[in-house]
Amino acid sequence: MKAATVAILLCSSPAILTQSSGSMPGVRNQFNIETIGRKMKDVIAVDIQKNREILQELVDLQTNETEQMYKYIDAAIEKLSNATFFILNEFKNNTEENLENMKTAMKENLESINAKVDAND
Repeated sequence: MKAATVAILLCSSPAILTQSSGSMPGVRNQFNIETIGRKMKDVIAVDIQKNREILQELVDLQTNETEQMYKYIDAAIEKLSNATFFILNEFKNNTEENLENMKTAMKENLESINAKVDAND
């Protein structure tokens, strides 16, 4: 009787082991596949969301840097334009002033020459 019980246990133990490990097709395997699928879906969804957030942060960073660069360029152009207009205005004023000084000096020289010519006559 002991030998028959041991033989039955030995013959049935591989089926019990394989069924408990999930390698035998059945309800347990289907449950494992569905569980693994759900876990993978959760992990993949989280990874996709993280990647999306990282991409959004990169886009926002690039947009902010681009806006700052344009502001810097605009400020530099404005500063350069203001300085250029100031210099041109100064040049114009100096030119007009110099022309006025030259006109006055030429008029004085002409009057001096006329006075000398009149004195010699």
